[in-house]
Amino acid sequence: MDSLSTDLARLAATGRFGDFFVGARLPDLIAARGEPEWSGRIQAEQRWPHWFCYGGLEIVFCRCRLLDRMFVPVWRDGLEIPGTGRAPGYTVTAPVTESRFTAALTAAGITWRTQWSPTLPDQRTLLTDPAPGIVAEFVFVAPDDGDPVTADWPMEKAGTYGLNHGACPEPDPCLPDDGYGA
Repeated sequence: MDSLSTDLARLAATGRFGDFFVGARLPDLIAARGEPEWSGRIQAEQRWPHWFCYGGLEIVFCRCRLLDRMFVPVWRDGLEIPGTGRAPGYTVTAPVTESRFTAALTAAGITWRTQWSPTLPDQRTLLTDPAPGIVAEFVFVAPDDGDPVTADWPMEKAGTYGLNHGACPEPDPCLPDDGYGA
């Protein structure tokens, strides 16, 4: 079994992708991992929520600097997966297919449910509930070639999000509402 399928099965089971998980504090991740490779506002006119990237992992933090959701854009060629802590990561070149991923889930004893969208017939999502209030989702798209009924669908993206994040406290008006600390 390949490393990415194993890491994604672990995400399905635990809601964690290495050091990253819904509810992780941004200052703690910066201290453990160093500066992110990229960051930016989700909406240009608002400072928060904010995107941060470590390798191919895209994470979103709310104003209170808690990780709100994360994505692994599995469709990218040469996807860079971050290691744990300051350890080096690895690069993925082969796609993760539905059969390989469900085999990894089955081998790990993880149950999932499948969600179809009537408006997106060429897409389906496998969902797990790794922790109370946390959902892990794995989106598959029909391949461009071949019969979509019998083909092994490639994974488009994986990620997690929380269901129970309350309203962020209002920022101190005397301090700028930016940066890594809260």
